Amino acid sequence: MRRASDFLYVRLYKTLKEQILTGLIKPGEYLLPENDLCKFYGLSRNSVRKALEELHKEGLVVKKVGLGTMVPADVSIPSDDRKILRIAAPFPAYFVDNGLHVICDAFRQKYPHVDLHVLSLPSDTFNESLRQTDRMGFCPDVVLIGESQLSNMEKRDAFIDLAPVVGDMLDAVYPKLRDTFCPEHPITAMPITFSPVSLVYNPDLFRAAGIPYPGPRWNVDDFTDAAERVTSISDGRIDRFGFSLYPSLNRWLVFALQNGMRPDDKDHRPKIAEALDRLQDWLHRKRIATVYTDSKNLINPFIYGKSAMTLTTLFEMSTWAERGIDFTPEIAPLPFGDTKSTLMQANLLMVPAACADPHLSSEFVRMALQADVQRTLCENTPFLSVMGTVNDAARTPAYMHAINIGGGLIDRNYFLHELLGHQVDHTDLMAEMSLFWLGLEDARTIAEHF
Repeated sequence: MRRASDFLYVRLYKTLKEQILTGLIKPGEYLLPENDLCKFYGLSRNSVRKALEELHKEGLVVKKVGLGTMVPADVSIPSDDRKILRIAAPFPAYFVDNGLHVICDAFRQKYPHVDLHVLSLPSDTFNESLRQTDRMGFCPDVVLIGESQLSNMEKRDAFIDLAPVVGDMLDAVYPKLRDTFCPEHPITAMPITFSPVSLVYNPDLFRAAGIPYPGPRWNVDDFTDAAERVTSISDGRIDRFGFSLYPSLNRWLVFALQNGMRPDDKDHRPKIAEALDRLQDWLHRKRIATVYTDSKNLINPFIYGKSAMTLTTLFEMSTWAERGIDFTPEIAPLPFGDTKSTLMQANLLMVPAACADPHLSSEFVRMALQADVQRTLCENTPFLSVMGTVNDAARTPAYMHAINIGGGLIDRNYFLHELLGHQVDHTDLMAEMSLFWLGLEDARTIAEHF
């Protein structure tokens, strides 16, 4: 299996190269210091240095002792009369790596005279980075954004109304997605793909332990039993867990949703305390689960065969093939409670009002929503279409039910901002929960923060 650094440094190299060639970082300007590149892109210093070395080999940067890394003032930037459409996107963005090419290919067929360039900006500071590009006089033509960044965006009026662009195409989009992101005019952000948070398992480990594969009636006791049977101890040390979890709100809140938590609850605390207590039972009493904290480098024990189950998204799963995962993960129905409900994430497109060619940018959004493009996306990549008829034609009913989308189940799912709004500071809460994940804080104390 490939190491994370084997391809993450390449992604950073391509990101910085694109920023140089499209003029976001101009000749004579310095790149961010290595420490900041590490922080903003979630990479090790070794990965950052390898990316800078590749840029140096191509003559795109030079090292100035005591000053930093600079784009040479006389660097040769190829130019011609071709139009360029610049797409700003968060880094990392799994859809950019493994799904956006479907839309780009369709767009190039219709507009062969237009070059498409993706400018990746750090996900943790994405909105601020967008504002910074505006202050620099550099405006992207299209913005690809996740729903989490969208919910924190302050100036939505800086983007054009996409309602006239998408027109009747909006009728084919899941009502749940329309109601969430396009409830009324103007429509400044258009969803183009989405993913539920799902439970996946390693069938090889289940088979080796003699555990039946999860079925529609699988429940939390079955889950716990499977996790216990797969957990392995060697020389007094656990070398494989039954379950691994990234300890963020957009993962573990699924347990509360499955036990009846809803946006209109007057008090979320009882359901959250119940969910966290069960998690603590798996993590510290039974010791059949573990948490991992490196999401940007994708260091999930599951993909290394070090855990048998994990909560994930189709976005994250799209990266596993290039990591050389040596088994075929399968999706299991969520078994954590009586309520069929989960969290969702989405990718959306926006068009800045100040872009160079609003018509061309709008055409890119329209292309992304064309039924044939959505069909190609759904059939040739792991991603879902925002159109129910497309997904139902490309996926089996069993699969659509397992991911909690088919048969109207999507209407029971929520995006994080629907569930909590802005009442909880996610970054502060992650810090507050540090002791909890170590087993040093009880569930009810954490629940008081909600």
